[in-house]
This record gives sequence, structure tokens and C-alpha cells, in this order.
Amino acid sequence: MREIKPLLRNTLLVLSILFVLYFTMIPNEYIGTGQVTSSTHRYNLNPWLMFETMPSSTLFYFIVDNIGNIILFVPFGFFLPIKFPKLKLVNVSACGALLSASVEIIQLFVPNRMTDIDDVILNVSVK
Repeated sequence: MREIKPLLRNTLLVLSILFVLYFTMIPNEYIGTGQVTSSTHRYNLNPWLMFETMPSSTLFYFIVDNIGNIILFVPFGFFLPIKFPKLKLVNVSACGALLSASVEIIQLFVPNRMTDIDDVILNVSVK
């Protein structure tokens, strides 16, 4: 039984990372991600721009983009300290920020993806 627990912890942590990568790297037409058509505005470095653009966006887009970013990293923030129980909350948050920033940097080079500093803020805010 002791050998199953580490395997389960490893598997759950890897699955939480794959969950993040799947929803951030692969366009999904049903939830409207990966549909950036403008080649001139593929990044946002202005924090909290989401509040300025919120009145012009739909409620569905707001939920998917903002609430979705918070929910997206919950499994990672939950399973990381299970795998590494000695990690403090600040370390878990730093790992989440590093993963989120890495995803956003990679999205700079992926077609139909947008890099947004607000995504990093929302992804780390839940930890």
C-alpha cells in the first residue's frame, strides 16, 4: 500500500499539470479559447486590463477567461503540497506563478494564443 500512495501522488500532480497545459495550449472552440484573430494584439502587459474590457465582453467570456483562470490552477495548487508536504504556502504560490508565467511565455510563440499578465495574476490568486 505504501508504494501506491507515492505513485498516486505523482500521477495526480502530473495530471494537474497536463490539465493546465491542455486548456492553455490547445484551442477549444466550445469555450472560445484560442480564437485570437488579430496578429497585432497577442499580448497584454497591463495589469487588471480585464476590468477595463469587461463591459464590452459577454458574461460567458468573462466567466471562461477570468473564473476559468482561477479554477484552472486549483488542482495544481492542491496536489503540489500533497506531493511535497514540506512546501510552505509561499512556495506553492511561487511554483504556481512560475508555471503560469511559463505558460504565458510559451503562448507568445503559439498561433491563436494570447499572453496576458492578468492570467498570471488570476492563476496565482487562488493559492
